[in-house]
Amino acid sequence: MKELNENLIVKKEGFAKFYMYKIDNDVIPSKSMNVFYNKKMIINRDISNLAINAYNQLYDQDLRIIDSMAASGIGSIRILLECENIRKIYINDINPVAIDLIRKNLILNELDEIFKDQIKLSNKEANYLCLELAQNRKKKINNNFQRPNIVSIDPFGTPNKYVDSAFKVIQNKNGLICITATDTAVLFGIRPEACLRKYMSKPLHVEYCKEVGARILLHFISRMANVNDLGIIPLLTFYSNHFIRIFALTVKDQKQISDLFRNYGHILHCKKCNYRMQIDDNFLKFNLVCPICKDNAKMVLAGPLWIGKIHDEVFLTNMINQNNFLNLDNKKKIEKILQYALDEINMPISYYDVHKLSQKLKLSNVPEMEAILDAINQEGFKASRTHFDFTAIKTDMNILQLMQLFSREW
Repeated sequence: MKELNENLIVKKEGFAKFYMYKIDNDVIPSKSMNVFYNKKMIINRDISNLAINAYNQLYDQDLRIIDSMAASGIGSIRILLECENIRKIYINDINPVAIDLIRKNLILNELDEIFKDQIKLSNKEANYLCLELAQNRKKKINNNFQRPNIVSIDPFGTPNKYVDSAFKVIQNKNGLICITATDTAVLFGIRPEACLRKYMSKPLHVEYCKEVGARILLHFISRMANVNDLGIIPLLTFYSNHFIRIFALTVKDQKQISDLFRNYGHILHCKKCNYRMQIDDNFLKFNLVCPICKDNAKMVLAGPLWIGKIHDEVFLTNMINQNNFLNLDNKKKIEKILQYALDEINMPISYYDVHKLSQKLKLSNVPEMEAILDAINQEGFKASRTHFDFTAIKTDMNILQLMQLFSREW
């Protein structure tokens, strides 16, 4: 224990305590760490546990979970402490140093004995673990094996190479797939060629690029589900601290999967006047001339991406209730994210940054958010805040109408 104390320090997150290497404390998170840990991802783990609890109440009472990239194990340990009805949890990491630390962290939280029969610790590449479990099931090596109904993919960078194997192992109907992407420069259009290569989609580097990037990721996940004869229904898609996290439900019914194809489409954006619109997958039938400024030279097409709903109202409402119950340190921030996500469910794709629009119009002051939303509603249009950007609004007004409204006396 003396050697342990010399090399490790104890930290706290959520309901859990955990060891991390002193040398890794307060450094910029990178692959060079002894065992990876990113403090900025606490909100990811907070919301993930709320989602697991909501899924537990709404879809399945018998939770079988794969944490495919556990690192220090803090995510899995928090699941064991903050979630109910855990029947089996596979805690996996390719780093053997991480596995050793996970064992210590399980003991630190007195979980090694309490959940001895539920915990399966493994030191494997994430794809290998998922494919091995899927293969064992087909070969009936373990007759008691049940498909995991929750699979979490949380890599450093793109999740693209892990999505296929996740769908091969997850429960086909009403499984919860949880996927994080931290390569936001790719998804947000800063590196467009990389986005085409990794996600087979053309991004858009504009003020609402966070939402476009999230919808590109969602489309990619859905297409990988299709390759495995599955579909997905998004339950929550959220952005925070330079990452995107998606929670989606698996669908097996072939007719339902075919119906979900209507959620595939593109975005048309005019770089001259900032007009934007969503179109379905048959974009060749659309006139690519901007209806506002009549310029076709500045019209750009982004996608394919998901143009349907990215959140589920019942699921979000349950998560909000779970947030009130768990009372985490980030409770207020989580409440804000979830409430804004709830508000934006029936709103069109894209949003407008209030500060940027005010600056463009050379307004002497930036109008208050609530005043803007009220004014838009009084004109007979819809408007809401958005969780993607706390200084932006969503509305079905077009850019010309919105600029005219902003030009009023406030």
